[in-house]
Amino acid sequence: MPAVQILHDCSNSFSVVTMLTVPQAIQARGLYDFNGDLDNGELTFSTGETLTIVTQDIGEGWWEARNEAGQQGLIPESYVQLLEPPEPSFPPPPPPSAPVSDWNTPQTESGDWNNDAWNSHGTDSWDQEPPHAPDYANHNSAGGVNNQGFRGGGVQQQASEEGWDDDWDDENEDNSSNSTTNTSQDFLEDQLPGSGNFGLSAPKREKKQMTQNSDFSKYGTVKKSFNRFSTFAKTGGDAFLMGTVSANVSESDLIKIIDTQDGPAWNYPSQPYTCSIKSPKKESKLKGLKSYIAYQLTPSFSNIQVSRRYKHFDWLHERLEAKFTCIPIPPLPDKALSGRYEDDFVSERMRQLQLWVDRMVRHPVISQSEVFNHFLTCTDEKKWKAGKRKAEKDEYQGGKFFLTLQTPPTSLDMRDVEKRMEIFCRFVKNMDDNMRNMLQIGHDSRKKHTGPYKREFQKIGGSFKQLAETFNLDSAAHSQNLTAAIDYTGDTYNEIGDMYEKQPREDLDHMLEVLFEYKGMLSTYPDVLKLHEGAIGKAKECERLKDEGRMPESDVAAVIQRADVISFGTLAEMNHFQRERVADYKEMMQKFLHGQIKFYRDITQKLESALHKYENA
Repeated sequence: MPAVQILHDCSNSFSVVTMLTVPQAIQARGLYDFNGDLDNGELTFSTGETLTIVTQDIGEGWWEARNEAGQQGLIPESYVQLLEPPEPSFPPPPPPSAPVSDWNTPQTESGDWNNDAWNSHGTDSWDQEPPHAPDYANHNSAGGVNNQGFRGGGVQQQASEEGWDDDWDDENEDNSSNSTTNTSQDFLEDQLPGSGNFGLSAPKREKKQMTQNSDFSKYGTVKKSFNRFSTFAKTGGDAFLMGTVSANVSESDLIKIIDTQDGPAWNYPSQPYTCSIKSPKKESKLKGLKSYIAYQLTPSFSNIQVSRRYKHFDWLHERLEAKFTCIPIPPLPDKALSGRYEDDFVSERMRQLQLWVDRMVRHPVISQSEVFNHFLTCTDEKKWKAGKRKAEKDEYQGGKFFLTLQTPPTSLDMRDVEKRMEIFCRFVKNMDDNMRNMLQIGHDSRKKHTGPYKREFQKIGGSFKQLAETFNLDSAAHSQNLTAAIDYTGDTYNEIGDMYEKQPREDLDHMLEVLFEYKGMLSTYPDVLKLHEGAIGKAKECERLKDEGRMPESDVAAVIQRADVISFGTLAEMNHFQRERVADYKEMMQKFLHGQIKFYRDITQKLESALHKYENA
């Protein structure tokens, strides 16, 4: 029971009795030793130590607590036991104020109201509602301020329940508070002047980006920008690992992982499909007050067209991130602050959304998921809203996603897994560095093609043209062929300059686009790697507790088995990433080199053509 304080407020017209509830502190006792990670905001405590619980709604399986020294941090729920709070005592209430008619009644020497005044006030006044008391019960009614800070809370709540197409301002679809502006240093470095192909791909979710204040993981290679609580805690990974969540997963919800010569892998579907995005159209609602661009999606397995807006893609991205804990979801094209109805911008966004969808339909897990299928196929508005609500209440999100994984019967060697993870972490870190370096070099090369290279060749061409003009002053017949050949050579070099300006569109831009896409994908990997690192760390900690006799062997075996499930899922996704990388980079390099060969072959042909002019000079 919470303690109650009674405050007595006297005024010239009435007395108000206000009841204030003071929460009773919740305490817990440590069941096991917990060596918290300070960088992740975790609190270290020992067996039997008493802690004060500050918050219980941090994330599935984690609470925030404070020890007797005043240190505060995150603790695993399964490592502590709540203590019964003591029954509170209540102090006697102070005497009530006198009614209005008694304000001038004489007082005794002690300063108290006399007996007549007390009796005339009467005990019934405790149960009477004071005049003009504020209506706290209706604080969230229309016109009041609700707990979200909106005026007219009732109206706001109704609007949010009517349907998802009405709960966003369509005019601000691309410049809401969740969008990133195009001013970050990373974006400015990656934006390519005159291209427009790469700025839109900048990751828009800041929590996935690496910053200069990043910390290193235990492997010493993967950087990650942390908030107060670890990824492992926020996703509910610890709750799954410690067995505090369970469910009877149906056969249709199971995701199979198989053993291959390259290690654990997702079970790829027997009938892959594609999805095209075409025909962007500007549409409006509310008699033209709100406008938006709708894209037409057609999956190959149904050939039924569905209309989707950017905010629908954004919703899908959030749902995929929430559900597939061990699968990095590539970022969407960034939101725009202006010009989002211009033809060039709409065409470029459609092309980049196509690249994103292509990558999703190639993923063996995402492409077969219910939420992605709903996004690609639903045409009925009522069914769309029902499917949206179902996806948002999906019980297999976060840490519970691992309940759906059907892993091979063999167990994993933790040391082998750690070794493979360490190698992959180095791979991701080095590849990220490579992407940034190659993007910078490609950026510089593109600028040189459109600027210095073009100017240099046109300078050469201009000098030949001037020479031809000079030679043209000699009108002798034996000089005319040479003058014409030199003039032709000048034109040839001018054309080569124009070719340099246009060439990045034929080879370099595609390479830069692939590099930029992978840079965005790599920025999402730290969450996955930190989650797996947390699982391995907890499994080791449980083994230590078993060795010390403080945790039953059967419980530790169950923890290690569940840690294997997380490892299987992470290794399967690593396998898929490497398969995609090989295919993507093979195609990228082939297209780049084909473009380069054609470019230099065309230059050679032009120079050979100019050379032939001199045969008869």
